[in-house]
Amino acid sequence: MADKAPGHGRDRRERHLSAQERPREDPPTDQTRLRLWRVFPWDPDAAPGTPFSATATPKGQGSGRFDVPHLTPVRYLAESPEHAVGERIQTLRGQRVTDADLLWHGRRLALVGATLTCSPADGGIVDLCDPQALIRFDCRPDLLASRDRRRTQAIAERLYAAGTTGFRWWSSVAGDWHATILFANRVAAGALVWDDPQPLSVQHDAVRAAAAILGIELS
Repeated sequence: MADKAPGHGRDRRERHLSAQERPREDPPTDQTRLRLWRVFPWDPDAAPGTPFSATATPKGQGSGRFDVPHLTPVRYLAESPEHAVGERIQTLRGQRVTDADLLWHGRRLALVGATLTCSPADGGIVDLCDPQALIRFDCRPDLLASRDRRRTQAIAERLYAAGTTGFRWWSSVAGDWHATILFANRVAAGALVWDDPQPLSVQHDAVRAAAAILGIELS
């Protein structure tokens, strides 16, 4: 009988024990963290979730590009601070903008950032800038860019029915900007964490950047 290699039996036992004793690893979650922004009229005394707070749930929807009020409130969030500001001040193009123009409903506009944590298990965020996603969800770019709200809202309804948390698409203001549209009742509790709001003035970096892109004069 051939001699066993020294330590052969011990090695097998150690390998067996280490396999039993090794801490079980959690399966990969494929979680994605997105940084997003919005601009809103801010009341520092507003309670969380109420009007004029950073976390207020959108109300009175129906005319927005991807609104589906019969299904869920929709959050429109920007991918950069200047984009969030630009969506608010775009109507002021051709004017000289002062701090007085940064009031909405008698309240100072504020910029707030948020971190969204999501995963495919939650439905995920569909990137409609990806041609494969357009094919998968049967979304035509010309209909997504349509000014006819019936067409764009029908796409949002179809994406909601597919179980998604939201989707990403171009801003109607500038092709370099992209919006993330969230179906509010699909966002898991604690998945969207808000920063402290920043009151806006014409000296704010995001206001200056947005104004430069949109050709708005500041004073």
